[in-house]
Amino acid sequence: MKHSPFKHPLDSRGESPSARLRKLLPLLVAASLAAGADDTVFPAGSSWETVGEGYNIVEGIAAAKDGTLYLTDVPDNELYRLEPGNPEFLLDKATAKANGLAFGPDGNLYAASMAGPKVIVWNLPAGTRTQVALPTPANDLAISATGHLYCTWGARNVVHHLDLAKPAQVTTLETPNPNGITINHDGTELWVGQFDGDTVHAFPILADGALGPARPAFKVKLPPDGKGLIDGMTPLADGRLLVATALGLQVLSATAPPVLIPNPTPHRANYVRLITDSTGKRWLYAAHVKSLLRRPTLLEPARGTAR
Repeated sequence: MKHSPFKHPLDSRGESPSARLRKLLPLLVAASLAAGADDTVFPAGSSWETVGEGYNIVEGIAAAKDGTLYLTDVPDNELYRLEPGNPEFLLDKATAKANGLAFGPDGNLYAASMAGPKVIVWNLPAGTRTQVALPTPANDLAISATGHLYCTWGARNVVHHLDLAKPAQVTTLETPNPNGITINHDGTELWVGQFDGDTVHAFPILADGALGPARPAFKVKLPPDGKGLIDGMTPLADGRLLVATALGLQVLSATAPPVLIPNPTPHRANYVRLITDSTGKRWLYAAHVKSLLRRPTLLEPARGTAR
């Protein structure tokens, strides 16, 4: 079984992946407490749950208004729908290596394509797929509440911007090795991570959706090799940023040191989202390359933008 629903079958050793993960929790909790994370990020007594595993590279976590989760397996060209308690459902197996996902204010699901110079657009109720042309492929994307789409492509050191109402008009600016991207809590800035460095840059979003000159906004903790691997990110309601990095998830503030949540698997964190379920409970979903985990969280996601 490549992917698993929330309730895992037992493997040949008679234990579930979740059971094996729970055996590691004492060590993980100790490391997390040492970094000062558990008391500010997670409720007391909470633990990580395995949502799915066996991916090639899981990315692009996005949630619809009803809480349904969508995600991509990039090398396998797959788009999945995931509802708690139900098996994953394969929606598309020819996604042009779709990576980052975001819902637009029109309700469509948008994906950055790493296989070609385009953004893939799914109208989920209609079951149709279209595309928007770009100058280059794309890695990750973010969409504003007013319908402006921004996407990154690190191989060319560029960020693209287009208005979904006028998709043929694409503007491009340069920034070093961009990867993870999001819009801040009040919709006034675009935050872009420098993948191989330590900096998240902030671009002011002007009245017409265009971007102003960048400034350094946040710094992440680095591993010994100096490569932050700054990847998927999501803004918090209080103006901070939650971001996936080489060392694990990090909560970044302009006025305080980063709060590190160490990797609970052998693989780095590469994508993160905060999702509120139908009962109002908040969850932190984290992709760790081969697996997707979740944990209840105290963090409050930003409101008012489409992501």
